[in-house]
Amino acid sequence: MLRLDKYLCDMKAGTRSQVKALIRKGQVMVNGLPVKSPEMKIEENSDQVCVNGKSISYARHVYFMLNKPAGCVSATQDNHDKTVLQLMREQKGAFDDALLQRELFPVGRLDKDTEGLLLITDDGELAHRLLSPAAHVEKTYYVEIDGPLTDAQQNSLQEGVDIGEKSLTRPAILKEIPGLSFHHVDAASAWQLTITEGKFHQVKRMMQAVGRNVVYLKRFRMGTLLLDETLAPGAFRPLTAKELSDLQ
Repeated sequence: MLRLDKYLCDMKAGTRSQVKALIRKGQVMVNGLPVKSPEMKIEENSDQVCVNGKSISYARHVYFMLNKPAGCVSATQDNHDKTVLQLMREQKGAFDDALLQRELFPVGRLDKDTEGLLLITDDGELAHRLLSPAAHVEKTYYVEIDGPLTDAQQNSLQEGVDIGEKSLTRPAILKEIPGLSFHHVDAASAWQLTITEGKFHQVKRMMQAVGRNVVYLKRFRMGTLLLDETLAPGAFRPLTAKELSDLQ
């Protein structure tokens, strides 16, 4: 159970002093009755809380799936480029703005020119589990490169390649995607690549290690979470209960 003032502060109904003022003025109701004490204990999953007639539902953490477009950066703030959080917060009215004002962050990073699945949350514990090197969470990408891959190049990627780290990359799962119209004019072949690490520019560096350059990159899976292909680039939505349960 939570104190009423903490409940309302967590849901961005105001600062603690503003929330206490609302309560003193009788503008806060719990289960249909006005309350006067900010210390009142609230059962966050069952009590009905309203501020000035507006229902305030509680969420301990929030989880959004974003289809990241190229051109924005996977950061909470940046002095030069638009961040994924700025992109989301510009979409006023798409979701409860209070939830978007929480201390959200992207789970892992996608390069500025990389598209696709990005999990946005304020749940540090879940993020740690997904990003921990020991967890070996699978991440799957659609990759277009500037030429074909020979059998020897494919074998190298599947066994592990030298990208300048202390050890070779962990073995990747590689599958050619034939018969598609490419996204990039310089693309000559397309591949599905699954890795279990998250090193800086890893997919690009892996391809460079076998003599190819990535010209288009999109992530569509992280662990059990699959990109919702109905989301246009730049669009986002909350995770479903099943998606969240599967991740946890």
